[in-house]
Amino acid sequence: MTDRAIFNRKYTSFTPAGTQVWLVNGAGVTTSFPSSVAFTAGENLIQGAVVYVSGTQVFKASALSGIAPANYGAIGITTAAAGVTSGVSVILDDIAVVSSANISAETSLVPGEYYFLSKYVGQVTRYTTASGSVTASGTDSYQAMVSVGQALSTTELSVEIDPPVLLV
Repeated sequence: MTDRAIFNRKYTSFTPAGTQVWLVNGAGVTTSFPSSVAFTAGENLIQGAVVYVSGTQVFKASALSGIAPANYGAIGITTAAAGVTSGVSVILDDIAVVSSANISAETSLVPGEYYFLSKYVGQVTRYTTASGSVTASGTDSYQAMVSVGQALSTTELSVEIDPPVLLV
């Protein structure tokens, strides 16, 4: 029998010692999802900014306490700078380049560390830095904790955005 797809996975037929078995071929999901999507910038954006979407426009995301919940609904990271009403590509699930302008309290990413949406618009931060932690305590604190991804190098982030966890 030939290869087949079931349960959204690809399987390959293999027959050791006369018994047919099906092996996952490692290709994973059969449906190809885009790693980036084009949007319209709702404000001036720099390359590497974490953004949320409203309609067909993207805006810089933030996890600051007291803001509208849509602001911490991060969807991805911009691939290039864009002026308001210009087209911009947003990385949803791939490797993004993040410069020091988009990292709170640090000048580069720390390889292996997980990064979260910062309370500063469009930026990422580690859970704990010299300037504080992603917590709901004190003034000027966080309203939500949103995992954005893991640093692969000092400038590259593997984007894996989780749903927000509300902090109370």
